[in-house]
Amino acid sequence: MHKLLNHPRGGVIFTLMSLVGFLLFGTAVGVLMTPSSEVLGERLGELVCLQVAFTPERALSIVSSFSANEQEAIQNVLIPSDLALAWGYGLFLAGLIGLLTRRLEGQWFRAGAIIIWAPIAASVLDCIEDLFLFDIVSIVLLAPEMQIPWFVPLIAGIAATLKYTALVIITPVFAVAGCVKAFQSNHSIGDLFLYAFLLINVVMFVARPVPQIIGCL
Repeated sequence: MHKLLNHPRGGVIFTLMSLVGFLLFGTAVGVLMTPSSEVLGERLGELVCLQVAFTPERALSIVSSFSANEQEAIQNVLIPSDLALAWGYGLFLAGLIGLLTRRLEGQWFRAGAIIIWAPIAASVLDCIEDLFLFDIVSIVLLAPEMQIPWFVPLIAGIAATLKYTALVIITPVFAVAGCVKAFQSNHSIGDLFLYAFLLINVVMFVARPVPQIIGCL
């Protein structure tokens, strides 16, 4: 990652990475997820509670509260919609963190070279979470007589917890601190646009899931 960050065309590479992520994110939200979102409506946010259910009993209670039609919609939200969404935000944020890190030096640069992996790790964890949640919904929908294995919601919950740690804590904290540090020596119009754009987006990524997670506790 150090070589890529120092590459003469690194700025172009990370810009393209963010652009691809943005387009993938937009496609997931605006195209793939739209039919299922229309079925689930305001209940779409309740899937966060399923992500952090941790136990078969709680997972079963949450999924069973949805109708069969809604359960099918949840499956479509998880795969393929959320898989595309996960890689969309992962590439988008990693690209922006890469652009920020190129404006930092010393320990800040080295920290950025590590933190850039946080949104990518969140994407991988999100995909793992989706696979296990899909399994839970499939059991309830297609084989209601079958018990949900204890480890399925547990693994999904651990993956979700680590995902939100990377996405809601690690990435935003570095983004804010990194922007403050970079501003001290890099404050052209282009730099200011990057800082503002990055900060707005990390705030959005924090503002949406945090209240939902708190509501599930």
